[in-house]
Amino acid sequence: MPGSPARASLADVARQARVSLSTASRVANDNGYPVAPGTRDRVLAAVRALNYSPSALARALVTKRTNIVGVLVGDVGDPYFAEIVRGVEDVARRAGYLVIVCNSDRDPHTELGYLRSLLDYHVDGIVLAGGGLLDTGYGRALKRAVAELERHGTVVVALAKTPAMVPSVTIDNHAAAVAMTAYLVNLGHRRLAVIAGPPNVTTARERLQGVLDGLGARGLEPHRVVEGNFTALGGAQAAAELLDLATPPSAMFAMNDLMAIGALETAHERGVDIPGELTLVSFGDTAASRQAWPPLTSVSVPRHELGATAMEALLGQLQEGRPIANKLLSFGLAIRASSAPPRDTGGARLATSAAPARLDSPQPRRFSATPRPAGWQASSTPDG
Repeated sequence: MPGSPARASLADVARQARVSLSTASRVANDNGYPVAPGTRDRVLAAVRALNYSPSALARALVTKRTNIVGVLVGDVGDPYFAEIVRGVEDVARRAGYLVIVCNSDRDPHTELGYLRSLLDYHVDGIVLAGGGLLDTGYGRALKRAVAELERHGTVVVALAKTPAMVPSVTIDNHAAAVAMTAYLVNLGHRRLAVIAGPPNVTTARERLQGVLDGLGARGLEPHRVVEGNFTALGGAQAAAELLDLATPPSAMFAMNDLMAIGALETAHERGVDIPGELTLVSFGDTAASRQAWPPLTSVSVPRHELGATAMEALLGQLQEGRPIANKLLSFGLAIRASSAPPRDTGGARLATSAAPARLDSPQPRRFSATPRPAGWQASSTPDG
């Protein structure tokens, strides 16, 4: 801006304090190097008088650390990712780190481009927050990109399985889908339709496989599987297709909250009563699912904890050299007003087990709207 005073430099501080540039740097950057008290006082007085603040770029050249972390998300408009990013940022801010959020739109080329940019910025760490993409060419390119980042000292952690084989902090998506499927079957639903996510996304595939395995363990098959692309519009279109069937489903399980919200809108537009005529459940337990009408029964994912735990793991390796171990967080079921027994069973509860058919994590005894390592318990409160 014309006329604005130039930003004070370290050389200005050294000149005003009548010390060498190296001495001014030692005091201004507080690097622990011994400096005489009188000299230190003069430098600090000059820092205050000139309103000097150290250059992050200059500091990075000395420390080889930028204090920047990149977070790659699949869709910045999806509330699922907002709380993950908040978890990362809450921990990063306390540690003095800046967080850069990159929106890949679940596109392999976009994601790889961001990784190259983050390499150019010499970021200290990267959180891969979106689901891994199932594409052979992308997988090879991702492995090369991560290897290059790690050669330059960048620490990488993922929140889902990825081809790069980096440490991960995640939940068991398969087991969570099995648990919700068991809950629906236990209510009496046999015509269970699935609104699936993109088939090339690992989390979407794991969740769908969980539904198929949960049904298969009880000798059942899905009434229909329709892809909804993890978007509200996709969910609305999928629900319309399912409701147009000659025999529509008695329950729909959307593989994320956005698709469930879209499906709910379609049901409302068509005058379909939820849950009287149709049970609708989702995966994610974001604020949108809790604020919908009726509030949606949903798999509760500890999104803030996922982000915070990933950032804590990055800091552990960056600051203490502590290797990052894979970590599996617990999940739960938030049981709300969008689910009920189907009318064609007369509301009778069938004598089938609500326990998941298979779990890689410890076998839970109860369902819980709030994830707890010890297990799950049912919750009927509107906010889970």
